[in-house]
Amino acid sequence: MSNWLKIFLISMMFLFNNDLTAKSFSVMTFNVENMFDNLDDPNKKDETYLPVSMKTSQIHISECNKLRYQSWRDDCLKMDWNDEVISYKLKATAEVILSYDSHGPDIIGFQEIENLNILERLFKILEPHGYKYFALVEGNDNRGIDNAFISKLEIVSSKLHKIKFKGGTKDQIGDTRPILEGVFSIDDHNVSIFNVHFPAPYNPRFMREDAFNTLNELSNERTNVNIALGDFNVTSLEDADANLYGKFNKDWYISHLDQCKECKGTNYYYRDDRWSFLDAVMLKKKRNSKFIEDSVVVIRANIHTRENGSPLRFNARDLKGVSDHFPVVAVVEIN
Repeated sequence: MSNWLKIFLISMMFLFNNDLTAKSFSVMTFNVENMFDNLDDPNKKDETYLPVSMKTSQIHISECNKLRYQSWRDDCLKMDWNDEVISYKLKATAEVILSYDSHGPDIIGFQEIENLNILERLFKILEPHGYKYFALVEGNDNRGIDNAFISKLEIVSSKLHKIKFKGGTKDQIGDTRPILEGVFSIDDHNVSIFNVHFPAPYNPRFMREDAFNTLNELSNERTNVNIALGDFNVTSLEDADANLYGKFNKDWYISHLDQCKECKGTNYYYRDDRWSFLDAVMLKKKRNSKFIEDSVVVIRANIHTRENGSPLRFNARDLKGVSDHFPVVAVVEIN
């Protein structure tokens, strides 16, 4: 056998074996900003997200006037969260998702989904594009928003993990979401994906530090491939001061630190003209997995982007925009 033929056969065997031993899949994190239905749930503070015809009672007005900010109070009293508004928001959200690779990523982790009802409505729009599974477990957030998954790959199980806070008031602890763990079956591998929505930046820093530590404890209890994604709520100012992401970069690959260096951020605070990576995808190191090179992207669909390049948040009055967060996608390879 000639040398060139041997080299060709060895090369083909190498490529074939790589196909057998390596599996890649794409994951997206997307805070969809207040994805509510318009059914009044007495167990949730969903009074803002109702048709205006249901906002006339004194009880409703009283609840609205308790809200923290004037803009929140105005929306609670006057915004008409009708069927047309919900339909537009669902379709616009799906359009952003499907703008990635023309048919969407393999797995999507959502934040700010009210319940299974509205998640299933979004799933029905995405289903023709290969999505087969969805999961949401109700948490205890004050507003009633939850984390959720929609996936083309099998979701084997899902469960919530409470964050272990060392302090904080009842309202502060209530202003957060448990960590949603989904276990996915990917070519004979069980992959754990932790979907997070950490305490908002106006809450004390130690609460986000406690949330990161809880996440790390959960991951250290497992030996399989671990991904963490979601809204970590770490602003650029806080990260510059406390290095929250940097501390975890020792044990985790982090989407915007290890790749996407030219990306500005996922959220823009216009008052300070400041970008932040509130949202990220993280991959536990030393678990026979990696980000595929140059695979991390911040999705900036036209329907979702202002002229200055920042996210165009959803406006129910004008039926424009999508969310105040851009989604992030990364492609993970398992060896």
